[in-house]
Amino acid sequence: MDASQPEPAGALLTGGFRDGPFVGLHYQTPSLEGTTDEDGRFFYKAGEAVTFFIGRLCIGTADAAPHLTLADLGGGDLVGGPDLTLPATVNRARFVQSLGREADLRGGVVIDKTVDDIASAHAQDISFEIDTESFEKAAPVRAVFRELGLRFRGAAEARNHLRRALAGIKVLRNERIPTRDGSYLVADVFCPVDAEPCPVIMRQGVYGRAFEAGSIFKEADRDASEERESAWFDGDPDGIPELLRYSENAVSANASAWVPRGYVVIRVDARGVGSTPGRLEPFSKQEALDYYDAIQWAAEQPWSNGNVGLYGGSYNATVQWNVAALHPPALKAIAPLASDCDGYRDLAYPGGIFLANYRRWWWEEMVMRASGSGEAVDLIGGLISHPWDDDYYRGEGVLSANFASIDIPVLTAVSQTMMLHGRAGFEAFSQLSSPSKQLLILDAAYTSYMYQDCLPHEEAFFDRFLKGKEPEEEPPAVRAVMRTGGGKFEWRDETAWPVPGTEYRELFLDAGSPHGHGSITAASPGRIEVAAYSADARASAPELPMAVFESAPLDEGIELAGHFRATLWVSSTSSDADLYVALRVMDGEKEVAYQTRDPESVAPLTWGCLKVSHRVLDPERSTAERPWHTHRREDAMPLLPDEVVKVEVEMMAATGRVAAGYRLRVEISPAEGRGANPDWERGYDDAYHRGAVNRLFTGGAFPSSVTIPVVPRRAG
Repeated sequence: MDASQPEPAGALLTGGFRDGPFVGLHYQTPSLEGTTDEDGRFFYKAGEAVTFFIGRLCIGTADAAPHLTLADLGGGDLVGGPDLTLPATVNRARFVQSLGREADLRGGVVIDKTVDDIASAHAQDISFEIDTESFEKAAPVRAVFRELGLRFRGAAEARNHLRRALAGIKVLRNERIPTRDGSYLVADVFCPVDAEPCPVIMRQGVYGRAFEAGSIFKEADRDASEERESAWFDGDPDGIPELLRYSENAVSANASAWVPRGYVVIRVDARGVGSTPGRLEPFSKQEALDYYDAIQWAAEQPWSNGNVGLYGGSYNATVQWNVAALHPPALKAIAPLASDCDGYRDLAYPGGIFLANYRRWWWEEMVMRASGSGEAVDLIGGLISHPWDDDYYRGEGVLSANFASIDIPVLTAVSQTMMLHGRAGFEAFSQLSSPSKQLLILDAAYTSYMYQDCLPHEEAFFDRFLKGKEPEEEPPAVRAVMRTGGGKFEWRDETAWPVPGTEYRELFLDAGSPHGHGSITAASPGRIEVAAYSADARASAPELPMAVFESAPLDEGIELAGHFRATLWVSSTSSDADLYVALRVMDGEKEVAYQTRDPESVAPLTWGCLKVSHRVLDPERSTAERPWHTHRREDAMPLLPDEVVKVEVEMMAATGRVAAGYRLRVEISPAEGRGANPDWERGYDDAYHRGAVNRLFTGGAFPSSVTIPVVPRRAG
């Protein structure tokens, strides 16, 4: 029969519950009655209403349809879909779901004679039409579950299960993934209800599988996670950190976005996280091998079509590089968005200066709160004991990315000028051997871009490489947030990075200005001048000592997009010095803010830092865009008192439109300046800061400068 034609009068139709199956549920229509079968199916005729019972307890009535949920049983028409805040809806869902024996209800609910009898005994005293708190406390409700020996599920938990069912999502909790050494990882799997095998989007991480972040060790943890999930879907982000505000689980794929599109989403706990046994070893070889095993396991499951992609930000991005280099056969594409790649230069010692407080915070507040085994590598101790780039950062402790060995499609992103995640995407884009690679240049507050602005880009990427669906038009190789000032931005698409036609314009510093600070000029001053400032940032607090240089107002506007660097001639009265270089833009006496989604930020347009004793360059890895310091112990070059040396400081790649009339301002200081997170201070060695004076030399034989990437302006 043509499916477009109506069913013949009196034809028997089949229905079921998307939030079930509910087996053994009694039902009645005007023309028939029965009990749902082993698949949870009921039968009806077109146009009929159907009422459901557990024993003599009426659960509710709905217009019969092929697919129902418990939210449909309130009776009457529901404009715009079920309202999951209605007390009767929540009460009904809690009652029926609580009859299930499995925490995730993967097998649904089986209603046997015992359940029927106990429900019938209390039926006349149970009403779903009361507020949720009263229902939870109602003596007959409590009696039913006490007599059955079952847990009465929370209101948030019931709502979350209903919401997923309405979106066509089924969750399989605490799946065990075997590893090659006989152990296992634990994962949550979110898959479409009643769908053909689908491609998989996965992440393996250390932040746990609870909603937002963390692990579930006890009942209170589960309830808190369910409450956070319910509040998040109600659009209540209060109290959620910016990093986690846009994701269901710490910068990984949102099941609510991807499963309805025909994907399976998997969140895997690494060893030592949550209920996964073993030793917690972030960024390690073992972690990468486990990730390989998880990818291959996912490809072999009945709900999978065999194609696996990886998606995530921050840590969940960084570890993608490590497993992709091992070439799991089922891994078809990766999306490491806002990642790091170099164990030394990104994760631990940017510019040779330890990310001290940030790494401690990350370890204690993000990682250890999810750890369950109690056994963990001493990551912070390992980083501290390896202050130079050595084999510890090439696998003995943590892994660094091997981009040249990665040959699958890659969609990567950078969070420009952030204290981390600002380098890896650029390094990857230039070194990957993949025939298909795309680069997204986001702003420092990257999560909103990752989950909102760039979601169509990400969907097209995975549709192409996991489903074989070619895009209507070829995406740009590079898509950048061009920051235009005042919190605004425009998208700029490019065919390559660095941007074709980039002019690296060298601007020279002159410490001889009579205006209280130095100047910035197009030509190197002929006369040598010196700007001296205290290296003792702690003694000078709350003021930060610095050398400051400002340009004259620009005659014409410029567009900046690319890599910046500072070439400085410096000395110190001490044996070492930390140099922090910030580039800001001024409109009169007011600074122009370039961060687009952090209105309180006073971060500079871009910045960079270097410990001067680490100034030796690797000529083979240094490029016109950025210097590459060896950071090897054997290359250490301590300062002699008042010895003048040349240093190249890598500054973060960035974008920015600078209007005519604005001025450029360069600040050089012994510690991080305005815009730094006050709780995440970098390492500060008092031994060579205390009482010391740093000097910056300009002009003549010491042409200190800052190089900026000027790109062609776009018409309009």
